[in-house]
Amino acid sequence: MMRSRTTLVAPLEERWRGVLDGVARAEGFPGSNDPRELGQAVAQLSAFYNGLTDEVPVRQALAARLSFSFPRDVPKGAAAVAELAPLLPREGTVRLLDLGAGLGAMSWGATRALAALGFRGEVQATLVDQDPRALALASRIGAAAQGEGAVSLKLRTVTAAMSQVPAQEADLVLVGQALSEMHEELGPEERVERQASWLRERLEQSVAPGGALVLVEPALRDRTRHLHALRARLIALGASVFAPCLHDQPCPMLANDRDWCHEDLDLDLPPWLVPVARQAGLRFQGLTFSYLVLRRDRRTLRDLLPRAGWRVVNLPKKTKGKLEIDLCGPLAAPAVLRAQRLDRDASASNAPWETLVRGDVVLLDPDPEGKRIERAATVRLAEELP
Repeated sequence: MMRSRTTLVAPLEERWRGVLDGVARAEGFPGSNDPRELGQAVAQLSAFYNGLTDEVPVRQALAARLSFSFPRDVPKGAAAVAELAPLLPREGTVRLLDLGAGLGAMSWGATRALAALGFRGEVQATLVDQDPRALALASRIGAAAQGEGAVSLKLRTVTAAMSQVPAQEADLVLVGQALSEMHEELGPEERVERQASWLRERLEQSVAPGGALVLVEPALRDRTRHLHALRARLIALGASVFAPCLHDQPCPMLANDRDWCHEDLDLDLPPWLVPVARQAGLRFQGLTFSYLVLRRDRRTLRDLLPRAGWRVVNLPKKTKGKLEIDLCGPLAAPAVLRAQRLDRDASASNAPWETLVRGDVVLLDPDPEGKRIERAATVRLAEELP
């Protein structure tokens, strides 16, 4: 049975608080028991990421990344990797190459997704980053977190730029929230071209047969639209997108500068970080990010479905007498389909229409004509398929 990503993704458990606070104490950083000082560091880092300040002191940045960004970002990596759930192994050894790894959040996310699937074995991760201080923290987290799950994660670190990828083959290549650090000196179009070429090379040279390349970016408009443009260029270069898209048409969001498509899971920060988020003036409800998954063997998520599927790309809109949902899928031309089911057409066969949330993959039989879900239509979530 296909598994819902939401069943494979969870916030870090309470025991992780002790792990991260212990590393913070050893470094002389504020931890979760000092939400005021840590919140100030998080606010400074957030302002830097959003272009509101030109720099942030190194110690404050590392403290914020360790105690706040790491636990926030681990579930993002888990959710993106979980798209591959039907094709991920259940035993043996999985090799990860984490580019621009920072503190290793993407590697821990991938490991947790595997563990949630029932994987038994070892994950061997190579973390590549040009910042030795970040990699040192990643190693300390790894040492402190030994035994924190059913799956053993073994880390090794390489201090290098992402463009200097070690000569090795991996089952999963992860690039988490790092594309913005590449080719910053280039204009938008040249930057897309350069990064798409680099990613295409990584797909061919670093991903094992049957493996995947997973990109995760923040849900910010500019960075997500950059990812949409990269997707288009990668397809033009012959790559095949596994997820989230269920078509290979140009992204319909690129037609309007105000639009972008991102994930928003109903997954909050761990309780111990809520006071920190409040102090920093940041949200603690929900998990937002954007992502792209490519496979070396060119298999796609739609290949695993019995008929054409649709991705819910916005929050459902309930108005008088109807429920409207924006769908992205196999249309002849790039577009988002706003389909609706009238309340009077509600039936047992289309009842799942009422439960859909952003990110769900849904099968409609028949596909909507005139954008309307009729009483006799069948609506099924992909996760319910055998």
